[in-house]
Amino acid sequence: MQSGKSSVPLAALILAQGDADVAPSSQPLLLTLGGQTLLERLAYQAARMGAGHIILCAGALPGGMVAALDRLKARGLDIVLARSPREAADRLHPDEAVLVYANVVFVQDDALAQMVASDAPSMLTLPEPWGRDRFERIDATDNWAGVATLPASLIRETVAMLGEWDFAPTLIRRAVQQGVTRTPLALRDEAETDEIAPIVQDDLSGTARAIARHAGVVADGIVERMALMPVLRRFAAWVSLKPVSSTMMAALALLLMAATIGLAVVNQPIPAFALLILASASTLLTKLLGQTGVPEPKVMTRLLDRRSLVLPVILMSTAAYGFSGWKGQWAVALLALWLAVQMLITIHAARRGATLPQWRAGATGEALLLLISYAAGWPMIGLVLVLFHALANQIWVQQKSLNA
Repeated sequence: MQSGKSSVPLAALILAQGDADVAPSSQPLLLTLGGQTLLERLAYQAARMGAGHIILCAGALPGGMVAALDRLKARGLDIVLARSPREAADRLHPDEAVLVYANVVFVQDDALAQMVASDAPSMLTLPEPWGRDRFERIDATDNWAGVATLPASLIRETVAMLGEWDFAPTLIRRAVQQGVTRTPLALRDEAETDEIAPIVQDDLSGTARAIARHAGVVADGIVERMALMPVLRRFAAWVSLKPVSSTMMAALALLLMAATIGLAVVNQPIPAFALLILASASTLLTKLLGQTGVPEPKVMTRLLDRRSLVLPVILMSTAAYGFSGWKGQWAVALLALWLAVQMLITIHAARRGATLPQWRAGATGEALLLLISYAAGWPMIGLVLVLFHALANQIWVQQKSLNA
């Protein structure tokens, strides 16, 4: 589905390394991050932006690029190979807008979506002194950041008059002459130019950090957002350079959830709460790795999205043992059951579209508080505190609903 609002059909054009002095095997597009080549990453991003078809413009193809193209086609992505700019232009309809990538450039989806949504041709830029070894200089003010949305007619016209000139520099200069909109790329400093445009293997550690830093992963509550996510983003950047996939991490998260429920069933709430926290961290790490590399299978995603149900299951199991146990456990059992019901009500409201408060602790924060209270021998205190928190969430949601 197209991310932008433009009604103009969108295509994508990925330009492979065009320097004749560079060996095909050293193509930056074939660098691997998170279990996939950078070519595949760009192709999937173009598809998310709404590109109806994708063209790879490349000359001599190393075996790795052929394999990447085969994988993309096997996954249903419409990508074709053009051996020259002229052949690429012939595959473009004159009325299309074209998302152009000059080799490997990483841009966040939201910045790209704004470009695609505009009917006007646009290009991303960065200050002229930055990244001179990686980006094309436009003038004394700007470098081209390597990504642009241009009309297919301009590409076809440029190819027709190309002669001996290089395609990408000629194309962007003609676009500038015709008044293309310049949009500065949001970078903190010049060092980030190596991160967004890797050309050798050593650049990928910075690229992984940049992707993990900006990955849009939704945390469940303030504890995950403030405590877990900063640590996990750094860890994900390191793990993505290792032979660890998001599918492997998802399997670990699901295994931890199953073990958590198993411990609850045999009335071991303390290790169950501890494993639940680890399962939550593994789930978030799965999402981060999925944005750095290949996402986990959809069936695993659906199961991971049910992780909010695990804590109520632990509490209901605790309540069941309390009601069937000896004298003195009934109060704890009643509180645990009441709390589980309140959590299920909140989960149901969220799935029906209710917006939960940003200040909520989330299931991980609640599990952490219950773990501390149970380990200290004061389960009643933890259950009461979390119950008050759950009721406050309910009141907040109901108030927002009435105001709406």
